[in-house]
Amino acid sequence: MSSFSDYTIEEIVNMSLWQRLSIYNWKIEIFAVGAIFAYFIIYKIGASYNNKIANKFVNSIVPTLKENFYQVGVTSSQLIAQDDGQHYALYASGRLRIKSMVAKIELQMRNNIFMWVMEYIVSFFFDSIPTPTDEVTLEFQFDDEASEKFDNFIWAIVTKDKMDKFRTENYFLSLTKTTESNKLPNQFVFMNEVPEMNDVLFTKKLSDNINSNLSTLKFLAITDQPIEKPAKIAELKPTKRLILKLSLSSNDKTIESISNLVNYIINDYLDLIVNRSSFRPELTRKVKKTREIEYNKLKKQLDDLKREELNEKKIEEQKKLRASLTPEEQQKLSKRQQERKQRKQLNRQKVRGAM
Repeated sequence: MSSFSDYTIEEIVNMSLWQRLSIYNWKIEIFAVGAIFAYFIIYKIGASYNNKIANKFVNSIVPTLKENFYQVGVTSSQLIAQDDGQHYALYASGRLRIKSMVAKIELQMRNNIFMWVMEYIVSFFFDSIPTPTDEVTLEFQFDDEASEKFDNFIWAIVTKDKMDKFRTENYFLSLTKTTESNKLPNQFVFMNEVPEMNDVLFTKKLSDNINSNLSTLKFLAITDQPIEKPAKIAELKPTKRLILKLSLSSNDKTIESISNLVNYIINDYLDLIVNRSSFRPELTRKVKKTREIEYNKLKKQLDDLKREELNEKKIEEQKKLRASLTPEEQQKLSKRQQERKQRKQLNRQKVRGAM
């Protein structure tokens, strides 16, 4: 097969467009087009599989959601929102005692094969990098009327293997203590503020559903405290929620077990929390004490930050003042500041001596 190197410049110039195209080596272009096409096919397969997982889960709980909530879907005409090939969201509102329900689905990066493989390789060598998983987090927020009917508290059932990770990622879990119990399967523990809460909140039906979801349940938590560590006093205001985190798959039996657990929570357990979660005064005092400690910690941090900002402001003002003074005036100012500092030290010494 001939190529451009077999011809002189004059011969190439005299060729027609078709003749030039016929002798051009198209190997690189063919390879590039083939690679793009292969990537597109892999992307579509990965995105399609993720859609299958997300839709299977959503379709399994939608009938129960529609029975309990006035609006199901991100809009009246759209059931789920899809940010990309990995992240999906489902929203519901308009149920007695529940302000809203948000389900956030986060799936593996199957639509980007190179990043997906890289995540697996990196997670194999580094413990700090989690192995890619398919997960859903459901958050049920109680409305104001329901919140007033039961106490503030934190109570959770968490998998032992991810206990430290979830405690780090969820501020409210950092306020709890771990309690082993023979009521739970071996791979789970209670995380709560007061162990006596287990007797009220752990039901036979909940136990049955947990046993049916041993490989999928990550944690179930009831909390009045935020997920992110508060940076402002206002963020400590109680917001009562039930949070459920689960692994997902396309397996029909797994989806059915997950659906049964979610259905039990929506149909029965949310109302049980409102009706039964009022504890003895001794227990609630412990809970209040925890929140007071956290409030004082945050207030001290904010006061220290404000003090640092004021000191920095004073230093900047002094720098500007010095810059505007003559050398003689700067010397006098330094002398006054030194005298003031010595007087303060002398006064401190007198106070200590009097004590």
